[in-house]
Amino acid sequence: MTELVTFGETGLRLSATPGERLETADRLRVRAAGPESNAAVAARRTGVAATWLSRLPDTPLGHRVADELRGYDIDVVVEWVDAGTEADRVGLTFEERAGPPRGDAAVNDHAGAAMAGVSMDDVPVSRVEAADVAYTTGATPALSPRAATATARYLKAASDGGATTALDIAYRPDRWDGPDAACETLTEFFPAVDVLLTSEADAETVLDEDGQPAAAANALAAEHGFDTVVVYGARGATALHDGTVHAVDAVEAETRDDAGAADAFAGAFCAELAATDDVEAALRTGVVTAALARTVEGSVPAVRRDEIDRLLATLDD
Repeated sequence: MTELVTFGETGLRLSATPGERLETADRLRVRAAGPESNAAVAARRTGVAATWLSRLPDTPLGHRVADELRGYDIDVVVEWVDAGTEADRVGLTFEERAGPPRGDAAVNDHAGAAMAGVSMDDVPVSRVEAADVAYTTGATPALSPRAATATARYLKAASDGGATTALDIAYRPDRWDGPDAACETLTEFFPAVDVLLTSEADAETVLDEDGQPAAAANALAAEHGFDTVVVYGARGATALHDGTVHAVDAVEAETRDDAGAADAFAGAFCAELAATDDVEAALRTGVVTAALARTVEGSVPAVRRDEIDRLLATLDD
């Protein structure tokens, strides 16, 4: 079976009831939240095997994260950190959600998260080398220089082992010292990356590509030599692969929670591309999975394969 391996931090997302303020909420809904683990769940839901590699504290909250993710039928491979040592926390995000004009708000507390203390030795190279696709995002190297070094090792090990390597820019302004710092670090990874994924906003903010998606994909592929560049956004997704541009329009969905939609797209796209080597099919599967993920509360894309197939069939009608 095709296998996708992801590497990155997952914390806990504590959400007030929609419409309530954090300052007045008397209860919070607790869920795991991390872009790489979300992508692994989405990939598993398309039918491929999926593994999430990370570092967590050996505490009740650390086990809370791991146990929830195991419940989504992904393989969880964790380096456990003793409580009381450096970087021994689970990162937390406190969130309130509201419609316009107020909108959503979040308070991020990821300082000292266990993944920030990850070392190159914590990367299980044999698991990475055996993968068909190795995926990560810019959210993890943003945690610390150690996390950036470990991410570089992860991508190199995957590339050396023959895996297709995929990186999503996933810019987090709360973690980087501005977009220039993100660009400087992430472009150092590019020689080991086969598939670059970026939102339209990140392409402009971090990579200084503010044209149409097809033009941005062409420019990034020409400059950095990627096999495939994918640019996604509210309008859908565009991919440049082997000199050919493919585009799929967004699927309309009633949004309950869009926190994990981009991760769902990335995980489903990478899984389908690895399984079929069909970029058009991968884009369609990614767009459909992202649309379905928006209809589910929580950032983890708990969608089902039969739902994906049913919605894909409507695109063919």
